[in-house]
Amino acid sequence: MSTRVTGVHGRLAELSLDLPLLGPPRCAYEPAVRAGNLLHVSGQISRAATGEVLGGRLGEDADVADGVAAARISALNLLARIDGAIGLDNVAQVVKLNAWVASAKNAHGQPEVADGASRLLLDVLGDAGRHARTALAAHVLPQGALVEVDAIVAVRP
Repeated sequence: MSTRVTGVHGRLAELSLDLPLLGPPRCAYEPAVRAGNLLHVSGQISRAATGEVLGGRLGEDADVADGVAAARISALNLLARIDGAIGLDNVAQVVKLNAWVASAKNAHGQPEVADGASRLLLDVLGDAGRHARTALAAHVLPQGALVEVDAIVAVRP
């Protein structure tokens, strides 16, 4: 007899995804702050669970596929921060996602890169992962990261 795992953690298991264990921030800020029914999650860079930062700049030493992989890692880190703050099953809706992509001057694939994060949120959270989004180019990101994402999340009452 098989046991069916339910909830968001069950969905993570079905997708063979593990939430990373994230340490405290390196600077003077909170990883997530709840204000009423909104959770504001600080920026999460493309740091793999191994500690390696997926870095580079789109159009210089990274292509869109590299960016998508980095965006997925950033989104997984975002989910870990949300889980630590409120528990993933308490996400009513991802309201807004901001994605910054370290980019060379003439790179234009930021929306496609940001889709890596957007699609991971949809895969894991279903309809609660649908969100408004901004995808922006940045000259440089913290620790040389290729991608950084942050979010505003509506919390279940």
